[in-house]
Amino acid sequence: MRDEPVLEAPTRHFPQQPFEEAAMGKFIDITNHRFGLLVAIRFEGTDRGGRTIWLCQCDCGNSCIRRANDLRTRKNCSCGCNKSVRHGYRRERAHPLYDAWHNMIQRCTNPSNPGYKRYGGRGIKVCDRWKDFTNFLADVGERPSPELSIDRYPDNDGNYEPGNVRWATTQQQRDNQRPAPKRSSPPSPR
Repeated sequence: MRDEPVLEAPTRHFPQQPFEEAAMGKFIDITNHRFGLLVAIRFEGTDRGGRTIWLCQCDCGNSCIRRANDLRTRKNCSCGCNKSVRHGYRRERAHPLYDAWHNMIQRCTNPSNPGYKRYGGRGIKVCDRWKDFTNFLADVGERPSPELSIDRYPDNDGNYEPGNVRWATTQQQRDNQRPAPKRSSPPSPR
């Protein structure tokens, strides 16, 4: 065997001085701050676009490099390990329970959602505890049957919260609807 030199992978060189962020005009130290599953460990420099990058430690044990802005805006808050979130449900698989939860949140919080006018627009909210899917799952449980959907009951005008929801059939939901507004009919021709 010959003694061949070990080739090292090319490394990117970043300045080790903290970059002054243009939008803020000053460096923001996020050392030991948590962003989702990541904790910022140390400043690593800037990327080619001049954005600050940080070495982060994920709860799963992996480390990764992330842009500070992506962390602060919650755009990228894991090393990639949470593709299947800790509760085992994820949007990509379109699990009916996860979809029921996601649609409930959207109807109450997203003005662009077609159902917002009938939910969030009327003041119906999702309790803070249920904004985390694992809490919703723990309180409501699995859907007992595919024919059932989430229903606000006994108070149809109340919020989505423990004690005011049930799994209901389509007929039960229909019976629990608020009365439709009365439409004024045009005068009949004589």
